[in-house]
Amino acid sequence: MSRPPASVALVARTHGVVGATALASVLLLHFLTRGLERIEFGPRTYVITLGIGFAYCLAAALVWFGTPGGRLLSRVCSVLYLVRPQLGLPLLRIMASEEYRAHFTTTRPPPPAP
Repeated sequence: MSRPPASVALVARTHGVVGATALASVLLLHFLTRGLERIEFGPRTYVITLGIGFAYCLAAALVWFGTPGGRLLSRVCSVLYLVRPQLGLPLLRIMASEEYRAHFTTTRPPPPAP
């Protein structure tokens, strides 16, 4: 399995870090607040947070491997990054580059038969 270009890897790692942070934060908050009576999170909170975390981790994997749905999911996930222009704008420039687009359209040879 070949490694993606550096710019594509940066986008994939960014999505992965955001997804892992969302998943870790929901677990941490659950364990920190489970014994407190005044702070209670409902099932909807967990579903939304876990969904966001898994969506970002899925986007990271799809971008890394260059699968067709990766470009669309990456664009959807990058909306969150626009809150921080110093992070979001360089990533959007990478996603608009020819190298990034070529990563998703390159036909790869099939794996060798055993």
